[in-house]
Amino acid sequence: MYSKFRFYLIKGAIIAALIYSIPLHASSYEVEKGLPFTKADPSLTLDLYLPKESDEPKPCIIVIQGGGFAPQNGQKFKPFAAYLAERGFAAALVSYRGRTDHNYLDTIADNKAAVRFVRAKSSKYKIDPDRIGAMGRSAGGTLTAMLAVTGDDPDFEGNGGHEQYSSSIQAAVAFCGVFDFISRFTDENQIALQPGVKTKIISNGEWIGPPFSTDQHDWINASAINHLDRKDPPILLLHCKDDATVPWIQTEIMHKAMKQTGADSSVVYYETGGHGFRDLGETPMAEMVRFFEKQLR
Repeated sequence: MYSKFRFYLIKGAIIAALIYSIPLHASSYEVEKGLPFTKADPSLTLDLYLPKESDEPKPCIIVIQGGGFAPQNGQKFKPFAAYLAERGFAAALVSYRGRTDHNYLDTIADNKAAVRFVRAKSSKYKIDPDRIGAMGRSAGGTLTAMLAVTGDDPDFEGNGGHEQYSSSIQAAVAFCGVFDFISRFTDENQIALQPGVKTKIISNGEWIGPPFSTDQHDWINASAINHLDRKDPPILLLHCKDDATVPWIQTEIMHKAMKQTGADSSVVYYETGGHGFRDLGETPMAEMVRFFEKQLR
């Protein structure tokens, strides 16, 4: 009788975890919630997920939620932060400003401010300031890549504070990001893979600013592919080939451009899964952790 009761108790906990995205091992980490991290907008906060397993300084991953470049509070990506914390990484779940009230420079500056804040508070939270990574999906993947390739670039730093600290990161994982806004809307192969191109030009334009054109400075400047350097940190790129929101070719051209530049790029494709990597279980997340283990441990 006890064994049967215990079975149903465990089964119920698993179902609850799946429904509510509650980690099954929450006791392995603690969360410092609602930490203001930027002077540019004091209402922006981050949640810091901190593993309990060791007092040694830990790598920290900046977790960047997607959402069409609109403002985000990060909370939909709690499962990513929890997954990392359960595996010994600190994770900073960040909020940021976005369209239509704020453009790409503000959004990128918010993510850079989060990196500088983590470095500034690293001693307090037992984080290794020399081992900071970032991950994101969709718009979060775009922002993760921009964070990786524009480290300490004054054109993107903004006025978030803690300027004495670096905004550079040491590794990045970008799920299905946009890395070249120009080719996204001009390459026939990419256009064929993504319905609603005209709507996407409008929504992306609300974030970038000026109307779209192939030689417009901001559309070029907002594309990570135009900031590559052989000294950029290693980046893992993941994409599903049936993604109808962001064509997988975006990842292909980013990977090839990084290789040509001499930067360290890895890529993983999935034949199915769509834009949300559905029905793939934790396989992509496990791939992410293996990469961070290699680069940051």
